Amino acid sequence: MTTPADSIDPTQASGTAEDHVVIIGSSSTTIRLAEELERTGERVIVIIHGAADPGVVADLELIGAEVMASQQVRPAELRRAGILRAKAAVVVGDDDVFAIRVALAIEELNPAVRLVIELTNPQLGSRLGPLFGEHVVLSSAELAAPTFVAAALASASVQTFEVGGRRVVAGPRTDVGGTELAVLGDTALFGIDAVLPGTGDIVLGTELIGEDRQAHRSGMVGALAYVFDRRIRIVLLGLVILIVLSTLYFRLAGSDWVTALYRALTASTDTGLEADDLSMGFRFGAVIIQIFGLVLSAGITAVIVDALLSSRLAVLTGGVRGRPRHHVVVCGLGRIGTSVASRLRDRGVAVVAIERTDGTPGVLWARQAKIPVIIAPATDSAAQQAAGISRADAVLALTDDDAANLEIGLVAREANEDVRVVLRLYDHELADRIERRLGLRPTRSVSMLAGPAFAAAALGRRSEVIFPVGRRVLLFTEVTVRPGSAAPGRRLGTLTEPGACIVLAYAPVGGDWTWTPANPPLRSGDRVAVAATRSGLARLLLATKQLN
Repeated sequence: MTTPADSIDPTQASGTAEDHVVIIGSSSTTIRLAEELERTGERVIVIIHGAADPGVVADLELIGAEVMASQQVRPAELRRAGILRAKAAVVVGDDDVFAIRVALAIEELNPAVRLVIELTNPQLGSRLGPLFGEHVVLSSAELAAPTFVAAALASASVQTFEVGGRRVVAGPRTDVGGTELAVLGDTALFGIDAVLPGTGDIVLGTELIGEDRQAHRSGMVGALAYVFDRRIRIVLLGLVILIVLSTLYFRLAGSDWVTALYRALTASTDTGLEADDLSMGFRFGAVIIQIFGLVLSAGITAVIVDALLSSRLAVLTGGVRGRPRHHVVVCGLGRIGTSVASRLRDRGVAVVAIERTDGTPGVLWARQAKIPVIIAPATDSAAQQAAGISRADAVLALTDDDAANLEIGLVAREANEDVRVVLRLYDHELADRIERRLGLRPTRSVSMLAGPAFAAAALGRRSEVIFPVGRRVLLFTEVTVRPGSAAPGRRLGTLTEPGACIVLAYAPVGGDWTWTPANPPLRSGDRVAVAATRSGLARLLLATKQLN
C-alpha cells in the first residue's frame, strides 16, 4: 500500500530501515531495480515524486517494496525514507537537473551512503565527480543501446570479457572458437526456456572467430545512388535501347557499322545528324529517332534536376534524400532511439528516423548529425513508406509506448515482410506471445537490460557482465562466500541450478582460479565465478551473503 510521506514517523523509519536501499523515481527501471534488490533479500523503499502512476505503484507493491508518495523530494522526505541509515540510494529518471538536485541533498544528509545516479548525459556525470563521495553514474540508454544495435544488424551480440581469471567470449557458436566452456542459450527457444538449456547455439568459449559484418554505404556511392535513382536508370535504359535500334536502322539505310553508330548517337541525343546521303524515307525515320531522343534527353534532365532539388531541400529540412536502401529505420528519438541511432551511424550504417514531435533534443541532434528525420507518427504507414521501409533492412520501434511499438512493427511487416523488426517492449508476457504467435522478434526491454547494472552498483558488487539471450539476460560475475552465510560446508556443485545458474570456475581461499573444479566443500572466503539468470543470481547471493 502506498504511504503518504507526511504520515511516516521519521524516527521509526530511520531506526528500523538500517542497511536498506532507497530508490527515488518512478520509471520502468525503478521496478526492475526494486525487483533485483528484493530478490537478493534487500529491503527497498521507493520514493515516487509527483503524480504516482497506479500501475507502477501496484508493480512495486507486488514485488514487496515500500512505496512513499510525495509531491517533492526534499531533505524531510529523504529523512522519512531513512536515508541517514541507508546503505545505498539510487536516483532514476530522465530529468538530469532533478537527479543532480536530489543527489546533492542525499550527499549533504549522509555523505557515507553509496550513491547511484541515472543521467541521460553521462559526460555531465563525469564532470560532477568533485561534488559527490562514493558514487556511480549510469545511463539506461547507454546500457541498452548496444543490444538494440546488434539486434538491428541481425548479428547476435558477441562479447569478450574477463571472469574467473581468464578472458572469455560469449556469442553464437559460429563466432566463438577455442575451448567450449558452457552452453548459454538456444535461439530456437522462447522466453526463459532459451537461457542455459542443455544444448544450444549460443556458447561461452575462449576465442573469437569471424568478422562483424556491417551494412554501410560510402559518401560518394551514397550520393550517386541518391541522384541516379530508379527513375533515371529507366530513362537511361530507354535511351540505350533507342541507340541500339537506331544503329540497326542506319545500317539498313546503307551506312557501315561505325557510321551507323555515330548517326544513332547524334540522332538520339539531338546533337546534330548528317543525313544528306540518305533517301527521303530514311530521313523521315531519322527525324522520328530525333524526336524520341529529345523526349528521353528531356526526361533525363528533368529527373536529375528533380533529384538534385529534392536532395537539397532534404538537406535544408532534414528529410529523406533520394531513395535509401539497406538502411535502418529508427522509430522514436527519445533517449534510447537517439543512442541507438548514434551507434548505428558510428558503425557506418545508413539511418532514417521517424519522430512524432519536432524540436525535441533527439530531432535536433539527428539533423546536426545529417540523419534524415520524418516528423510524423511512426505508426502511420505513409510515414514508414517515406522512410523507405520497403527497401530497409531493419526497423526499430523504440518509443516509450508498448502498444505503439507493436503497431509500428505490424505496419512495417505489412509493408515489407522481409524487414527485420526489433520491438522495445516492457511487458514480458506480451513480448513472449508476440514472438510466438506473430513472429515479431526479437523484442528487448530497456529496464531488463539496465536493472542488473543498477543493482550491482547500488550494492557495491563487482560489476556484472550483462549478456542478452533473446529477451532475457545472463549475468556473469564472481561471488565470494561470506562468513556466517548458508554456503560454507555445502558442496560446490550444489550452487549449480539447471536453467538458472552454472558454476564456471572456483578459487579457494588464497588459491588460483580453476575452470574444471571437482566438487569441494565451500569455505568462507572462497570465490565462485558463475553465469546466471537474474533470479538464479539472486538465490546464489542469498546463499552466500552474511546472515544478520
